[in-house]
Amino acid sequence: MQTLPKPPRLSSKDGGSPLSSKKGSIAAAVFTAVVAGLLIVVFLNQYRSGVNNAGVPTSVVVALQVIDQGASGDTAGAQGLFKTTKVPRDQLKRGAVTDPAALRGKVAVAQILPGQQLTAADFKAAGHGIITKLAADQRAITVSLDSAHGLIGKVSPGDHVDVLSGFELDGVTGGQRPVLRMLMQNVLVLDVPKKASSSAIGGANNTSEVTLRVTSRTAPKLAFASDNGKVWIVLRPQNGTTLDKSSLVTLASLLADSPAVKVPAR
Repeated sequence: MQTLPKPPRLSSKDGGSPLSSKKGSIAAAVFTAVVAGLLIVVFLNQYRSGVNNAGVPTSVVVALQVIDQGASGDTAGAQGLFKTTKVPRDQLKRGAVTDPAALRGKVAVAQILPGQQLTAADFKAAGHGIITKLAADQRAITVSLDSAHGLIGKVSPGDHVDVLSGFELDGVTGGQRPVLRMLMQNVLVLDVPKKASSSAIGGANNTSEVTLRVTSRTAPKLAFASDNGKVWIVLRPQNGTTLDKSSLVTLASLLADSPAVKVPAR
């Protein structure tokens, strides 16, 4: 009996059966779909997170009044020219200042208007630290004082002092009479050298150049008093009271314990 030949066996190029090849394609398609789904889920979560964070209140420093070009961050803060407020995160300007401490030791590079967010680009380093302690109407002036008049070794930067000035006035009948006046009060000490210099043989008379913060109006008065009379600085407490500045202390008022001579207001 003659037997028929067996039909040829079909095979895929890789030697697998058509069924296994089909299953592999299906598995790859399923895997690709799963990965794509995961990517979509991650994207949607990030998108929702970004949308939600855009409205999160975030701290920012905003100008309350005009801050002039050259104004220091230190004095602007002391004068209440800006404050910290909160705005939605998506409304923050690029480089916005979120902490007022970042403005210390810096000055404004241009005028800043009320309501404007302060940014890092609005300020630059001031250089010498004394500059940051001065407002527009203030000046720094250095006076040379000896140990008896300047509290040398007892006064430090940051202290507040009163300034007295003494002169010898020409008397009506000839000769001179000494007078003393309170020149200014509650003056900030900006700088004191760590070591006093000796201006006499043996160092008997130590001097120190004390830098004070005064107003632009009183700076010439202090300069005149320093060159033409005697100047004292008197250390005052933080809660020091305001004293009468319009009076002259004279020998007569001192010995007789009488009221000081009133100086007409000008």
